[in-house]
Amino acid sequence: MSDDQLSSTVTPPPSTTDRLRGGRWFGRVAELARGVGQVRSQAAGQTRRRQDILPEHLVVIVLVSSRRVGATVAALHPTHGDKVVAHKFIDCDWHRLSQAGKREAVADVIRLACDSAGVEAYSVYVSMTDASVTSRMAVGWADPGDEVVLSEHERLWALKRARDQATGADQELIDAIPVHWTVRDRDGEKEVEDPIGHRGSRLTCQALLITASRGYRDELADLVEGLGLELEGIIAQPVALFRGIAGALTRKGTTVVVDCGACCTSVLVRRQNKLVHVETHAFGGDDLTKLLVEKLGISVSQAEDLKRDLDLGLRHEERDGLIGQQFIWSDVRERHRLMGPALALISEALDSFFRTLAQELRDRGHLVQQGQVHLFGRGSSLGGLAVFLKDIFGQPVVLGSGHKNRDPSAELADVLVSGLVCTAADLRRTHLAAQTSRFRKTASGVWSWLTHQLG
Repeated sequence: MSDDQLSSTVTPPPSTTDRLRGGRWFGRVAELARGVGQVRSQAAGQTRRRQDILPEHLVVIVLVSSRRVGATVAALHPTHGDKVVAHKFIDCDWHRLSQAGKREAVADVIRLACDSAGVEAYSVYVSMTDASVTSRMAVGWADPGDEVVLSEHERLWALKRARDQATGADQELIDAIPVHWTVRDRDGEKEVEDPIGHRGSRLTCQALLITASRGYRDELADLVEGLGLELEGIIAQPVALFRGIAGALTRKGTTVVVDCGACCTSVLVRRQNKLVHVETHAFGGDDLTKLLVEKLGISVSQAEDLKRDLDLGLRHEERDGLIGQQFIWSDVRERHRLMGPALALISEALDSFFRTLAQELRDRGHLVQQGQVHLFGRGSSLGGLAVFLKDIFGQPVVLGSGHKNRDPSAELADVLVSGLVCTAADLRRTHLAAQTSRFRKTASGVWSWLTHQLG
């Protein structure tokens, strides 16, 4: 989508009149659009039903990928669960848009989602594909000295020490995810799921630090603040993908999730139901298209058509010398003279990338004998890719979550939205809990001062 096309369809961003006191209320994201504009009769009942939803229980999430910009409005509920109220998207070539074009695309998709939900956005969570997203483990601790009942204070202090570890001059912290908690008491050390309520003299947190290139946060803040919105939080897409698919993954062994996108390939590793590794590589379907265009002298559309016709599994069978497949391959070559060279080029590029990736995972101890690989994204639609990667990873390879009759590239959108809502809901509840805690401390201090003065 060109900038001109976007300009012709985009309306001004939602009104940023802040009825919540200058943005000092940290949880401001959406406010019911009561009495704003004319509500169509079809949406009137929907708007009335949502008048009971408090603003702090509504989140707006923007998802930016190479080929699509989407916006999701979700309602949070402590007992009934979180629910997607509206989800809209616009197809575009994100990296070819100017800064003004990107803002218009984001403004347009937010307006579409908010109009559909009957809400007005004041701030948003943003998740954007980026090749610089990576991770590393860090350790933090809380040392109360004497053996005490561990509280939220010790938990936050240990996680803060892990978060505060240096990320490098070219990286900045996006998220810190607790992986393991260890409590030391008079009987020794033990690993616990949640340290709160356990007795101990020292708490250790092993956390996965998610980082991106320095300036990533400023880029997203500039994008949304240029629309008069507040950036409430950043969600790394690999983390959202993990949250969305976690329930469908096998509990045995180690699971590797590979998201093959247009510009990037993200790799996640789950062990013992915990996310232990995230890495994003600047390699995707666009690189394969570019390779075919340069080496075969064809157009981009021809290269895309060739990719859809390839069968990487066939290439393996031919290499193994199966006569039947050789006959089919010869027939294919007669029908399309470019199929042979294209298959050789794509196979070589994929083999080089994924063998290097598999070796890195083995060196880190993430590829073990028992486990499986899940393929998501546009790149997973390459014919025979699952068979191709099975030989490289030495593990069963599953398309998407493994559900039959589901396109893994289409399934990715649903999984991402689900994971984004879960992650944004957790962030919002954490922020609200922190606000409540600060309010209680302030009220307690004021009460103590009053009673002291009265005494």
